[in-house]
Amino acid sequence: MSKIFPYLGLAALLWQAPGVAGVWSADVPMAMPRGQHAGVLLDDGSVAVFGGVNRLGFVTGGERYGGAAWSPIAASGLTGNVTEAVTLGTGQVLVRADGSAQAHLFDPVANAWLPGGTQTAVRSQPSMTLLADGRVLVAGGSNLASAELYDPQTGTWTATGSMAHARRAHAAVLLGDGRVLVASGFNNVVGEVPAAEIYDPATGTWSAVAPPLVPRHYASLNLLPDGRALLAGGWTGPGATTHAELYDPAANTWTATGPMNFPRNGAMGTPLAHATVLPSGLVLMVGGSDTARAAQPDAELYDRTTGTWTIDGSMGVGRENGSAHLLPDGDVLLTGGFAQQPATTFYASVERYTPDVPAGPAPVVNAVPLLQRHGAALTLTGAGFTGALGASTPQLHLQRVGNGAITLWGPASHTDASFTSPPLGALPAGLYMARVVVDGVPSAAALVRFTDPAGTPGGTAGNGQVTVSWTSPAYTGGNPPEGYAATASPGGAGCTAVAPATSCTVTGLTNGTPYTFTVRALHPNGEGPVSQVSAPVTPTAAGPGPATGPVPVPGLSPAAVALTALAAAALAARAQRRTRSGTRSKD
Repeated sequence: MSKIFPYLGLAALLWQAPGVAGVWSADVPMAMPRGQHAGVLLDDGSVAVFGGVNRLGFVTGGERYGGAAWSPIAASGLTGNVTEAVTLGTGQVLVRADGSAQAHLFDPVANAWLPGGTQTAVRSQPSMTLLADGRVLVAGGSNLASAELYDPQTGTWTATGSMAHARRAHAAVLLGDGRVLVASGFNNVVGEVPAAEIYDPATGTWSAVAPPLVPRHYASLNLLPDGRALLAGGWTGPGATTHAELYDPAANTWTATGPMNFPRNGAMGTPLAHATVLPSGLVLMVGGSDTARAAQPDAELYDRTTGTWTIDGSMGVGRENGSAHLLPDGDVLLTGGFAQQPATTFYASVERYTPDVPAGPAPVVNAVPLLQRHGAALTLTGAGFTGALGASTPQLHLQRVGNGAITLWGPASHTDASFTSPPLGALPAGLYMARVVVDGVPSAAALVRFTDPAGTPGGTAGNGQVTVSWTSPAYTGGNPPEGYAATASPGGAGCTAVAPATSCTVTGLTNGTPYTFTVRALHPNGEGPVSQVSAPVTPTAAGPGPATGPVPVPGLSPAAVALTALAAAALAARAQRRTRSGTRSKD
């Protein structure tokens, strides 16, 4: 049976009232016009875009937005009509493109490309979904029903169960229970596929579920805060549609909801047109084109409590098939895209949507380490957590970047400058935005991921030294350690190990003095949470003599020494692995 991931304590709407207008503003344009490109939010809060097409053909390079500026990303070697990407638990980005079985990894820390393995099939316009365990499901594409999994632990692709129906340009989303819903799409036999299926990662199999009311492709599919999925817009047999419907996983039913104000095909989002779930729980739908391929500049918001769409301003220029990214500050960044009327035009322009929030002082959340303890309480510090009068109760608002899923918790304890949640339990792998909400006013978000620490260490005493051993983290969310750093107390001496080794020797200790030890896993995107403290271990002159090995560098922590050494080792390993190793038309 699939594990259930709870959606707790959600208000009808979290804070924003429908009809209250957001603000649209121009932002710094990209260097290169592009559409049908991939875009992702990275662990540092910057946005990266890859590939796509423009009037000159395939766009080979990428760009990265941070600090109100764009910087270039070298070409990956991938080109295709549609590019797709997913940020992995490692912080690296898995990128694939139509027409190629090769995948690539973008390392945002090194600003470099790495091999991403070879897929089991060449696919055009499949779905690409980050699973709850950190693997990636790629399903369908071209005229295929097959599916496959990418495992970041091993860097390999393996076939998994096939769907009952071949489909491409379909919609897909990770549900609250960790399964994946795919809806409709297109194939060469039936046209728009009148069916939906659910993939269960626990069994690697697909099951038929109730079919959508309106078959379509290039539609948007988003997970709402109440666990239902919103399917909206897309291309039906007669053309672009305004139709929207809701899938209830508990009841296995599709129910019509209010239609959009405008037909939208290829809305701004991902290459398969996901809209954006705002922190308020409203859904922002913008861009796309109608049946005549006229691009729509106007935006609209969906309110699940009323089942209605409300027009909310417009972009400076109508376009389709660009990207949209929710940022930690709550704004939405929209990049590129194209219009086909009156003539095909590709855009480098970037716009920003700022949603309205209630008036009042906003709480401020301090930066926290990216990697937090899986299943444990989360503590945030900052200011203004009890409101203007000092008597309000804050809430923790967690939103998963991959599918927009929102969870809320009240405090286990709090002050005006600190918030500690209850234990969060088993959340799906992914990058999360952690906000504090006070009197309906949200803070900007801190970005966090969740992983287990290394196992509680033990030690074997020697002469002026202790050999420390531990077990690797039981759960990493698709973020395997590259190494480990052990630290002694008192004194802070330490040692490091390169994964998969799980022991090292701390030297320079004082015989007769008891020491305890902790271990941190060292991941590609930072230090993991600290382990439990070991039982005391006392070096003795009767034990083995000091071992040879790495000598800690004065002035640097053991973790810093380890990260320096591991960076060199990782680059060498990557170099070794390297040695082994036009606009889409509507169907």
